[in-house]
Amino acid sequence: MAPLEPGPAPTEKAEQPEDLAEPLVETRGPRSRLDEDGKPLPPEQLVFFVRHAESRWNAAQASLSAVGMLCENDHGLSEEGKHQAEALREKVRVAKEELSNAGTNQAAAPEDWERMLLDPDVVYSSPFTRALQTACIGLKELFPGSCELAIMREAREHKRLGGADSTGIACGEAIRDRVREEIRYLYEDEDGLDDSKAKASVKDFDEIQFDTSSVVEEWWGPLMGESQAEMEDNIQNLMDRLRRTKGRLANGGGAAILVGHSLMIRSIFQCFMKPGACADSATLRTKVIPCCGVVGVRIVWDEMGRPCIKDAMPMLGTVLAEPDFDDSKPRPPRGEGCVCGRGKVDQCVIS
Repeated sequence: MAPLEPGPAPTEKAEQPEDLAEPLVETRGPRSRLDEDGKPLPPEQLVFFVRHAESRWNAAQASLSAVGMLCENDHGLSEEGKHQAEALREKVRVAKEELSNAGTNQAAAPEDWERMLLDPDVVYSSPFTRALQTACIGLKELFPGSCELAIMREAREHKRLGGADSTGIACGEAIRDRVREEIRYLYEDEDGLDDSKAKASVKDFDEIQFDTSSVVEEWWGPLMGESQAEMEDNIQNLMDRLRRTKGRLANGGGAAILVGHSLMIRSIFQCFMKPGACADSATLRTKVIPCCGVVGVRIVWDEMGRPCIKDAMPMLGTVLAEPDFDDSKPRPPRGEGCVCGRGKVDQCVIS
C-alpha cells in the first residue's frame, strides 16, 4: 500500500473551481485520536461506498409524481430498485467465484481492494429502509461469515425541509421488523397465489445479524430540515465512526462497506477529497454515483485527526457520469472567454 502522506495544513483550503460550492465541513479543532481503551486509532481505512438502489421516492421523482413522493415516509425500494439490488448481488457472487477459481485461498492482501471488498470487516448501512434493503439483497453473499450489518445513524441522508424521503418512522429493533416486511412486500406475488419468493427472501433476511445500538432513539433530522451546523456535525461524526473500524490492515484499520445515499456520499467527496486527487475526482465531487454503484476509497487521518481521501476507484463495473470539467486544471477567470462570465467557452449560448 502506498506510504501515508501528510494531511492538509490547518489553514489550507483546497483550490477549486469558482462554480463549485465551498466544502461542507470546516474541521473545528482536533478530533479524537484514541479509542475507548485509550489506544491510538488507526490512521488509515479502506471504505467502499455503495449508493442504495432506486426507491419508490426516486421513481416518483423521475415521473414527477408529487403524490408518490409525499404519500409516505422512509420509502422502500421500487421494482426497478429490486432488480438493481439483485444485479449487485450477482456481481458480488461472480466476483467471489472468479477469485475462488483463481485458487487464491490466503487472507486478503491489504493492497488488493477487490479482495477486501468481498471479505469486509464490517458492513455499515444508513437506517433508511431503502439502504437496508439494498444491503440485505445486494450484499447478502457477504454475510454468511462473522460479518454483521451495523446500522449507522450518521449515514442517513441529509434532511431537507419536509423531506419525506429523509424522515424515518422506526427506531431500534423496529427498524429490522420494518425492513423485513418491506422485503416480503417487494417479493410478494401480485395475485397472491405463489408466496415462495417472498418466503425465500425473508429466509435470506433472517440469516443476517443486525446491530441497532446506534439507532435506539430518533435518528432522523427535524421537520424543518437540518441546519448547516447540524450537517457539519453529522458528517464529521460519520468520519469519526469510520475511523474506529478495526480489521486486517497493517496499521490496525479495516475494510468497511457503507451503504448510503447520493447527497451524503457526494458531500464526503466534496469535503475530504482535493480536486485532482484521482482520475475521477471531478465526477465524485460534483455528480452522484449511480444506484447500486460502488466506489472504494483510501482515507488517511493526519496527526490532528483530520481525514483526507487519498485514492478513489469505482468497482464492480460501476460507470460514473462524465464530469463537466477537469478539476485538476485551473478554470478560466470569470469574465474571460464568454459574455456570460461563467468561463464555459464551449457551452456559452450568449453572443
